[in-house]
Amino acid sequence: MASGARIPDDGREILPDFRVTDVLQQRPEPFRSPWQVARIAVAVTVSWAVGYWLSPSSFGIFAPLTTLMVVATSPWSTWGLSIQRVVSSGVGVFLATLWVTWVGVTWWSVLIAMVAALVLASRLPLSLGGQFQIPTSVLFVFALGQVTWEQAAWRVLDVAIGGAVGILAIYLPPPKPRPEKFEVSLQSYRDHILDLLEAIAREIREQSEPLGADVLHSFVQDSRSLRGDADVARQSLVALAESITLNPRGRGYRPLLAEDALRLRRLASIGVHVRGIAGVVNKDYDRQWIYPALQESTLADLLDELAVLGRLALGSPGMPVRPEAPEELSVRAGAFDTRLRSLADHIVNDSTGEVLESVSLLGRLEFVADQLEGFDRLPGEADDRFEDD
Repeated sequence: MASGARIPDDGREILPDFRVTDVLQQRPEPFRSPWQVARIAVAVTVSWAVGYWLSPSSFGIFAPLTTLMVVATSPWSTWGLSIQRVVSSGVGVFLATLWVTWVGVTWWSVLIAMVAALVLASRLPLSLGGQFQIPTSVLFVFALGQVTWEQAAWRVLDVAIGGAVGILAIYLPPPKPRPEKFEVSLQSYRDHILDLLEAIAREIREQSEPLGADVLHSFVQDSRSLRGDADVARQSLVALAESITLNPRGRGYRPLLAEDALRLRRLASIGVHVRGIAGVVNKDYDRQWIYPALQESTLADLLDELAVLGRLALGSPGMPVRPEAPEELSVRAGAFDTRLRSLADHIVNDSTGEVLESVSLLGRLEFVADQLEGFDRLPGEADDRFEDD
């Protein structure tokens, strides 16, 4: 990237790229719904019938086994699992058949084959399941003894049949994307951020005795757990993006995906800075020999006011994560900014104690308030102020 170039804050950097290497990293998923169970059961039955109808030997069993392992919750994942299994089986069976035909089946030939299969699998850009399929295919070849090339070809063909049936099954009909799951995770993340602000205010009001040097405020653990909420929301967004990729039923939602990514990106930035506020308050307040110029009661009021701004900017519990009353938000944000600047001037000119730390904390509060006010701004606007840290 050229010097001075800026990455636009449009949220797209947290979306998967959906490259070939990404589809080869797909992993099996749990059975999450009765409809998925029914889909898999029917697909496995069809694959069993087709495999044994086409295959001239008992290798037909590999068709339903493959279908069982590749049908996922989205077309993207199903394609990925199918490609991995077919490619891994083909590589493992071909190399093992060539090896057995050349040297036969002995303990040392098994050892050499397994070492080679594991080394090769570890070098391929596949998920763990796809990598393990290579040594598994090698073991199946050794279990059969002197396998013929025709038998090896049918082994791979039956796996391809199973993968094809699995892909067909995911499109009859294609699963419906569920953006509400992502919205729930985003709302939970938002509620946790704003609840944390109120928890900090409540604790510094109620804490009457200084804490020990190695004792943390109760809100610190709550602050640390925000990272888990961010991870859950990110995973939900990725799952949503995967569910609409290669899915005819996802066409209508694709234009909204970028907006969802931007909302998560900005909410995560706010979460990072709120965690920073929690860290500063934990370090400077309720400690012996530390006397912040910004009084506890004043800080608690500011945190509560910031939480109110958060409800206006990000929505109330149970509501979508977006501004509810932009006009009121703008007025309150302006008044909050004026109050912070007035407090900062007073602290610098007339207060004693930890002046630098208190002014810095006021700056953190102002920055979060500015992020809240700008949550719904279009990317690239001059006053757009979102950062990770």
